Amino acid sequence: MSVRKRTWKNAKGELQEAWIVDYIDQKGQRHIKTFSKKKPADAYHATVRVEVREGRHTPDSQSITVAEAGKYWIKTGEGNSLERATLDEYQRHLDMHIVPYLGNVKLSKLTAPMVSEFRIKLREGTPAPGRRLAPSGRPPWSRRSWAASVRFSPMPTRPAMWRRTSFGA
Repeated sequence: MSVRKRTWKNAKGELQEAWIVDYIDQKGQRHIKTFSKKKPADAYHATVRVEVREGRHTPDSQSITVAEAGKYWIKTGEGNSLERATLDEYQRHLDMHIVPYLGNVKLSKLTAPMVSEFRIKLREGTPAPGRRLAPSGRPPWSRRSWAASVRFSPMPTRPAMWRRTSFGA
């Protein structure tokens, strides 16, 4: 593993430089990553060194996306014989929430702050990229009001009706 400086002349004859992290992963494959400054290159080198030593490094070029991981999640659920309704709900979450926000992100690039931002957007009802809010200004999944959900609920709305009544003494 090494961090080294690379210099070259561009087409205009100007001298340019970059910092290269050159390393071999736990599978014995060589990888190179280029940085414009030395400090980020050194930081990446330190991180990769630890990950390779622990056997958990995945180069960006070999990492799958969140959408692909979601497909594996569904297949694993099918292999574990989850109920069809559960798998349908997982697929719905994947299609409506996870993939629109994070589907193109590679797992090797996914960070805790990205996941926190995703959770905040879901909680606030921020529409996913390419989607918009309903005309009411609320997310489509919250269109029905509480009153409407109570009105159509099979459960009685008054607590007195929930109690069992016994006829006769």
